[in-house]
Amino acid sequence: MRVTSHRIIHFPGLIVRRIFDPFFSCYIGLWWVIHLFRWGGHPIPVLNNWLTDFLFIPVVAHIALVFTRLLLRDTGYRYPLSFLLWMAAYTAIAFEYVLPFFSANTTADLFDVLAYFTGAVYYYFVHQQQSGKQTQKAS
Repeated sequence: MRVTSHRIIHFPGLIVRRIFDPFFSCYIGLWWVIHLFRWGGHPIPVLNNWLTDFLFIPVVAHIALVFTRLLLRDTGYRYPLSFLLWMAAYTAIAFEYVLPFFSANTTADLFDVLAYFTGAVYYYFVHQQQSGKQTQKAS
């Protein structure tokens, strides 16, 4: 019983350590920089328009992957590229096709769609690969 309670106490810390790897921390830092410039009235043109869309799939996929690995108890598990591309397609349909019908604040943009898919491919080939190596070393 003592071992179980010890694991429960450290479970949130384990999740935080696995989520906040160097890549994810960089995503959060970039998000803050972009939004601080937006709020200050000085948006950075290209970054303001598409970097947040590029980072969306890697952020969501990484958080989901951390929980998937914990549930499966498999630190080497990786999402297949087809799943990540499906995430990008679903996101593109939701945010670039459906949402503009319901909100005047959003517009459909094909470059956003490209950013979602590029982010998915980046996550598959770069972040997910490194994340799997770091998680296996920590286990």
